[in-house]
Amino acid sequence: MPYATNPIDRFRTWFEDTGGRGQPVLVYPGFADSLDYAKTTPLAQALGLSFRMVFADHRGQGRSDKPHEVASYDVILRVADAVAVLDALGIERAHYIGFSLGARLGFAVGEHSPERLRSLVLCGNQPYEWPDGPMRRAVCDAVAAGRARGMVALVETWESAIGERIPEPGRTWMLENDPLALDAMLRSSLAEGPLSRDLTAWNVPCLIYAGAEDEMHESAARAASEIPGAVFLSLPGHTHFSAEHVADELLPHVVALFDAAVP
Repeated sequence: MPYATNPIDRFRTWFEDTGGRGQPVLVYPGFADSLDYAKTTPLAQALGLSFRMVFADHRGQGRSDKPHEVASYDVILRVADAVAVLDALGIERAHYIGFSLGARLGFAVGEHSPERLRSLVLCGNQPYEWPDGPMRRAVCDAVAAGRARGMVALVETWESAIGERIPEPGRTWMLENDPLALDAMLRSSLAEGPLSRDLTAWNVPCLIYAGAEDEMHESAARAASEIPGAVFLSLPGHTHFSAEHVADELLPHVVALFDAAVP
C-alpha cells in the first residue's frame, strides 16, 4: 500500500505516485482537502503530461493517519512526513507544489529540509504567523462546529461562511475527514508562529502566487520579496480559492522554474 512512515513518530502518510519519466513533483492540497482534490487542479493535470506527479495527504486528512493530539502536528513532524514520501519512492530531490495549507507546509520544508527540494511553487499562503482575519475566523468557526457536532456541521458552517455549497466530489472528500484531527491540526497551526528564522538566507528557487483578493496576498508577496530570486505572481480577480484553479497563466512560469532548477 502507498504509505510512507514518519521515522520520528511512526505515523503514516498516504501518497499516490502517478509515475512518468519526467522530474518528480510532490503536491500537497489545502486544509481539509484530500490528495484527490489536488489531482483535479488544472495546474497539476497540465504538469502531469510531462512530469512525474506525486500527491500526498497531510497527516490528519484524507487517508493519512489522523492523530488527535495537538503535539502530533508539530511542523517538524509534518516536514518529516513529506521527506518520508520522497524516501519511500527513492527520490533525492523533488519540485514541490502546495495549495493553501500545502503552501504553508512548503515554506516549512524550504526552511528545514531545503536539500530535498528542486524548487517550490506555493499558492495562497505565507510563512509568518497566521494573522487574524475573516478567513482565519471562518476556519476556526467551522472547526469548532465540527468538534462539537461532527463533519457535516463543519462543512455546513464553512459553506455558510463562503456563501456557497462546496461542489462535488470535493464536498464528499471533505466529509470523509475526522473533525477532531482537523481541530488538533488547526490548533497547532495557530500556535506555531513564523516558519523561518531568515528568508533572506534561502537558496531554493521559488514561485509564489496568490489571488489579488486573497487576504494572504500581501504576506505572500512579502515572502517573495525576502527570498533571494523568488518570483511573485498576483492574480487579478482571483480569491484564495479560485487561484488554485488557474493554470494557463501559471504554466509557463512553473515550467520555466522547473527547467532552470538544478537537477
